[in-house]
Formats: sequence, structure tokens, C-alpha cells
Amino acid sequence: MENILCNMIKINRGNDVLVLDKVKKYGWEGLTFPGGHVEKIESITESVIREAKEETNLDIENIKYVGMISWYDMDNDDRIVGFLYETEDFSGELIKENIEGTLEFIDYQELKNMDGHSDSMGEIFAIYDGKYSEIVLYYEDNKCVKKECYK
Repeated sequence: MENILCNMIKINRGNDVLVLDKVKKYGWEGLTFPGGHVEKIESITESVIREAKEETNLDIENIKYVGMISWYDMDNDDRIVGFLYETEDFSGELIKENIEGTLEFIDYQELKNMDGHSDSMGEIFAIYDGKYSEIVLYYEDNKCVKKECYK
């Protein structure tokens, strides 16, 4: 059994959010928010700040914890736990493209209606919109077979 910790940051600019159109990587291809893995020697908060800088070149501050999403693989007993944060406080010059894909600000409501989201973005939107504080997705044979949502 392996537990993997990761993070995601929704960077807000008015009604727009910073979106990463991620190239194929571990099933997360498509439209998503910046984020990544938590290193063994850092806090979740430190990992969010580091990943935002690495992926966007932006310095973020005053980040707010919003909720969490977990993916549980019932075939091998592995679990990925994603901590979701957001901020409106950022500075620096945005890079438009990185090894992960391309970055741009998109109207949040338009983003939710677009095609091409990464896996589980519907659930992630529900957490960012305040509908839930935690969602757990259970997978078997690479298919989601059960979903638990908590307020």
C-alpha cells in the first residue's frame, strides 16, 4: 500500500482562473489547475507554493485551503490524496508554456463548460464551488466504481 500526497492550486484573477492544458502524463492530460506531488521533507503549504512557482513562475501568497480529493485504487490498495488550495494573491511574470503544457487565464464558468478536462475535474470543481469539502473516488480496473462526497 502506498499513500501519495499531492496538491492543486486555483489561481484567481477576477472571474478568470489560471488553467494548465496538460500534455499526457499519468492520466492527467487536459485542462486542469497547476499542482503536483508533496516532497517528503516539505509541508503541504510549502509544496503548493513550490509547485506554483515551478509550473507558472508565479509567486503566490495568502493561499487558502479549500478541500481534498482522494483516489483509492482497490486493485493494489494505493491511495492518492490531493489537497486543494486557491489564492488571488500572486506576482511575477507568468510563463505561457512549460514541460507540463500551456498556461492561460480562462473565465471560470466557461472553463467548467469546456470539453477536454483532466480526470476528476468535475469533482474538483464541486469542491472549489463549496458543494463538498472532501470527495473519495474508488477505482477498480482503472474505472471509478464508487464515489463518496462529504460536506
